[in-house]
Amino acid sequence: MTGLLSVLCATALVVIAIPSSAATTDVLLAEVLGSWQGDDTVQFVELAITADGATDVSGGTLTFAAKTGERQSFQLASDVSNGTAGTRILVATERAAAVTGVTPDFVLPEGLLAPRSGRLCYQVTNASGDHQAVDCLAYGGFTGDNGAFGNATALTPDDRSLERIEITGNNEDDWRGGLRPTPQNNAGSAVTLATLCGDDHVDEGEECDGTALGGATCESLGFAKGDLACTQCHFDTSACNGCGNGVIEEHEDCDSGDLGGRSCTTLGFTGGTLGCTARCKLDTSSCDPTFFVPGGGPRARDCLAEWRITNGTGRPGKDGKTRLLQRCKDGDSGCDGDGATGTCTFAVAICFDHDDPRLAHGDIGCARASIATWELIAPRPASNGGADAASALLGAVGAVGPSSVVGSIVAFTPPLDPGERCTNTIAVVVPRNRTMTMKARTTGEDVKSRDLDRLKLRCVP
Repeated sequence: MTGLLSVLCATALVVIAIPSSAATTDVLLAEVLGSWQGDDTVQFVELAITADGATDVSGGTLTFAAKTGERQSFQLASDVSNGTAGTRILVATERAAAVTGVTPDFVLPEGLLAPRSGRLCYQVTNASGDHQAVDCLAYGGFTGDNGAFGNATALTPDDRSLERIEITGNNEDDWRGGLRPTPQNNAGSAVTLATLCGDDHVDEGEECDGTALGGATCESLGFAKGDLACTQCHFDTSACNGCGNGVIEEHEDCDSGDLGGRSCTTLGFTGGTLGCTARCKLDTSSCDPTFFVPGGGPRARDCLAEWRITNGTGRPGKDGKTRLLQRCKDGDSGCDGDGATGTCTFAVAICFDHDDPRLAHGDIGCARASIATWELIAPRPASNGGADAASALLGAVGAVGPSSVVGSIVAFTPPLDPGERCTNTIAVVVPRNRTMTMKARTTGEDVKSRDLDRLKLRCVP
């Protein structure tokens, strides 16, 4: 611990401007024990003074939180006498004092420190009267807010202590497990506890010992498969795999039949069956090759109109995002409908008032309205087939309801009532190595409702 003491003497995590009468901020958490040999009442918190003369800890508070963040506090009621940098302050339960034989500087009530999942902070009151965290340690499966102290360490202080080894401000990097706790009080009285870990026998308080796993397996711990190991007489599940247990866990898109509430249609496809691979990744291969392209960018919510296209190689991703640039390889039957060499024929339609779940914000669905006009901004008449495409698009949209076509604008009279309707499928021909840009503006009956949509079609060799 000598190297750590030199770091503690030179560094503090948080510097807070507080009145001289308030508790010092020159104190850090140094070692924590939550349970010993199966006894959850054997607990201590060891603080380290980081600057000479920092004896004024009266008013400082240890705040304890359970797994989800419920909080309880313990206030240090007096100052300590030894303020030399590196000196320890021991806050321990009466049971810990009896087991270790070391008299604590402060007696810690039982039940405040969660042995297997929680958070502990040393905090003071600043000039504004607010509580400010000087140092915090979150461990185990803690899921609450850890403020500026980084990721919680996965280690737990049961039947081993957590020892500080660094001061980076990230709990995951700053703490390690110690099998021989070393409680020390402010007067320098200390002891090293003897561990039973390492005798290949699962003793009280141990989950395992060496190859002795007490009959436990990855499966018995809730994982689907894998090889369970033992580290510091605690289960090591790093080689266990949760994929296959039917519950979506970290880094999994899905798990067996649990698709996270998603389906082909929620991802933007017209239908099909969404699947989950053996590696817990979403599988859209059985979703329809036809899907919707909002065309308005990631911030757009209006779904007055959307493009609908058939392209087995440009399908939406697992998050439902769809590329505005749709590529087709000349001759690929999954997207090229002409069978001829030198062109790609895309199957495209325009759909009005499609209730696209990808464009909802929470409980608020995408904006839909009666459709007044549809304006084709691109393509313009050109040698690459733009004229034919423009004519086909305008004709298909005009056939959706009573309308008149003036130039590139289709006006519906009366406006189309809200409710999904799509045009017939249009064959849009794009020469090889060329890109056709399609752009249209849809306006609602109230005029203020507008939806600008783009789609680019690229034919590649």
